[in-house]
Amino acid sequence: MRDFVRRAEFMNGRIAGARVALPGDAAALAGLLSHESIGPRIYTMPNPINAETMTSFIVDHLMQRERGEGILFASFNGFGEATAYFDVELWPHWSVAKFGGAVKAERQGRGFGGACGLAAVEWCFDQLGVARICETTARDNDRSIRLLSRLGFVQMGEVTSVRPDGTTRPSIYW
Repeated sequence: MRDFVRRAEFMNGRIAGARVALPGDAAALAGLLSHESIGPRIYTMPNPINAETMTSFIVDHLMQRERGEGILFASFNGFGEATAYFDVELWPHWSVAKFGGAVKAERQGRGFGGACGLAAVEWCFDQLGVARICETTARDNDRSIRLLSRLGFVQMGEVTSVRPDGTTRPSIYW
């Protein structure tokens, strides 16, 4: 699993054009994630979200990739705008993954997020070979709750998620 993550460059056709995010993608990812309905709701995002903080976020994920413990993918449209991101955290010794992701605001509510979510789940099981995927979402994130339910995740309880800045958020875990 670790070796696969270290070598992965693309999501192997699962999400069109999704590739490993690089420092040069920071401004585009900041553009996607700074939207009020996206990044600020994701507890793993830096605060504030801008090109500088996203550069650090991407570099951290490249180091996770080198260790085989995580990977950050992004997809882009023809204008170079980030349209989606997919963030995988791994616990290889347990064969467990946790992923997060989001799609561009104007693509929400049209099935694109569901298709990306399904592609991410399939990629984790089929390509990475994980045995289990665990998730968390804010208790008031109705879109993510509906999506995870549609994908077959089962609510297991509540947990306190810790953001990079040390603040916390009550979350449902799946």
